[in-house]
Amino acid sequence: MKKRTGALLLFLLVFSFITNAFAASSFTDTRFQGVFTTENMDAIREEYELEDGWFWTTRGNEIQTYHGFFEKPGWTDTSVNKLRKKAYIPGWYGCRWNTDKVFAIAPSQGGWGECFGFAQFIGYLLSGDRNPHREWDFYYSLEKAGGFRVGDIVRVDYRANKKQYRHSAVVYAVSENEVLFLQVSGGNYNRISVGMGFTDGNHTDEKDPEVISGIPSFKICRSPLSKALPEEDGD
Repeated sequence: MKKRTGALLLFLLVFSFITNAFAASSFTDTRFQGVFTTENMDAIREEYELEDGWFWTTRGNEIQTYHGFFEKPGWTDTSVNKLRKKAYIPGWYGCRWNTDKVFAIAPSQGGWGECFGFAQFIGYLLSGDRNPHREWDFYYSLEKAGGFRVGDIVRVDYRANKKQYRHSAVVYAVSENEVLFLQVSGGNYNRISVGMGFTDGNHTDEKDPEVISGIPSFKICRSPLSKALPEEDGD
């Protein structure tokens, strides 16, 4: 009986992986490409129902649509046990994008793949690149990047206080003294955050550009299509 159960769970895992991988790789949306503004980000949010406080989730047995949901994901109501970590069980899971480690099974990896996948998805909509974390230009200091730009993906990956902190967030708005983000938190059940500061578990709602750029392993990923606004050029 145990062998049958294990085989069934393995089948569900492989089937769901293949189904969602195909859905992600065949998904296309070119409507928002090349426009790196807060207004365009809001158009994306409206189209995909990425409301502040909602959840970026989908049911495990359905093809992903990458829309936000008002409901709290089902797996948050069940304690994580060894079985749930080892095999895919249909229910509510974080939406997945189709590259890198985004297919890590929630919530076995502490949710870090969720923010990563969300940033990849937004980056794709803005640029057409399916793997922005690798395909975009990289800057490891705020000075070399010439400051933050809307649409940038900020990524950190470091260890502090005997814990590992990983986070990706998309720059949503920039002013002289603060930077705001569009992001999800896997540690908070993929809750969507709009217009708040950078939150990686060690930093909460951090809006100060200098503080954010000082986080260990700080990196800005920027699309080659992204251009500085006139006021950023000093014109």
